[in-house]
Amino acid sequence: MIVKRLDSARRLIVIVPENSLDLINVFRLVRPGDVLYSKTSRELKKERASGKIDSERVQVVLGIEVEAKAADPLMRRVRFSGRIVYESRKLDLIGKHHTITALPGVEVRLESRRGFERLRAFAESYKRREKPIRVACVSLDDEELAVAEFSNRGLSVLYSKHLPRVDKSISWSEQNLEDFFEEAVGELRKLPEGVGIVVLGPRIFSEKFLSYLRRRGGGLSERVLACLDTSTGGETGVREALKLGRLPDFLRELKPFRDSAMVERFIEAMSRDPERVAIGLEEVYEAWKLGAVETALVAESYLWSNLESEALEKLLEAAERGKLDLQVILDGLEASDKVMRLGGVVAILRYRLPLKRIIESGRR
Repeated sequence: MIVKRLDSARRLIVIVPENSLDLINVFRLVRPGDVLYSKTSRELKKERASGKIDSERVQVVLGIEVEAKAADPLMRRVRFSGRIVYESRKLDLIGKHHTITALPGVEVRLESRRGFERLRAFAESYKRREKPIRVACVSLDDEELAVAEFSNRGLSVLYSKHLPRVDKSISWSEQNLEDFFEEAVGELRKLPEGVGIVVLGPRIFSEKFLSYLRRRGGGLSERVLACLDTSTGGETGVREALKLGRLPDFLRELKPFRDSAMVERFIEAMSRDPERVAIGLEEVYEAWKLGAVETALVAESYLWSNLESEALEKLLEAAERGKLDLQVILDGLEASDKVMRLGGVVAILRYRLPLKRIIESGRR
């Protein structure tokens, strides 16, 4: 989330959501009675003297007093509807109903008449955060080559290709792979110069690629921060890297690696003692009410599907106030899939609790 402006006098913040997780925060921030501004287009129709109707689509900034909001988990979109209270150009739209859809990369202005302190705390917490760190990754073996990017926003695969074995009579170490290496270099060149590079795969292949970068020149070899050994290359090797025990600090601090480590920690705790963990929203919520939650994990997909859940909203609000250590596990990771298979929300507890018996007793 980019916070572009915080105006206490007007009780206004200007933000730009950057990904689907930011859209969830926008959805939770906006409440009925707030005024939401966003640029949109409207079709204007004019009738000529001849009776012919001309139509023109114009750009306009509209402000609506929010009456309702809705989330679309499938499309990862959030919408706000209400009556128009502001128009940046005279179009006679005041008082009419309009729906604003929040999208990644599109600026949103939010004016809160009653809950501005909450908006201020949210905006200031984002301003204090460091700029996202980005690391490019080249993963290769004798069958696949992939280029991916790790950042605090998640994992993105930029390029992936199965490598054809042209001549079976010679070994892979003897074959010329430079055409394929050059395709990977083309993807790396699209990234900003400050983005570091990590090479993954069985050592023979990662060293061959690094040797190619050095011979080729152009500065890419100087941006290589580490070569890490994985059992395979391609996209599988990229995901294997998330589970490596020994990682450089610059990788271990990135959110995809933090998410994977936390989920593995939960799995280990669950296998060691099932009563030291909570599984599913009902158990996590009950454990939180008892003050027993050490760390809660929630899958991003689960958030999208349960934004109207009162119990989940209370957990999120507690996390906002610093009363709960809650970590959202980004989509696109094996870690997120594991949490979803366990109900979407899990927690590591401070002490043992027979949660199933406690919940059953409360139902009687």
